Amino acid sequence: MALSEEQLHRAQQYFNVNGVVADCPYCSTHGWEGGEIISAAVVDERGEAGGSEVVAMVQFTCRNYGHITLFDARRMGLLGG
Repeated sequence: MALSEEQLHRAQQYFNVNGVVADCPYCSTHGWEGGEIISAAVVDERGEAGGSEVVAMVQFTCRNYGHITLFDARRMGLLGG
């Protein structure tokens, strides 16, 4: 799910408050594109997704070559609950 304008604003506020610099850790390009909420299944000690528990993440992509950076969507205040 793509972030709404309000969610993008909240993400920027989160970055500012927490000192996050939008620089790619590999090529040092400044600025990320996009911002989509994605999820990953939580796995057990055998690596199996046994339940319905998922982790909501926000992905941002390097403008230069596409390295993806993930943040916890709930901790950023982008989801209800």
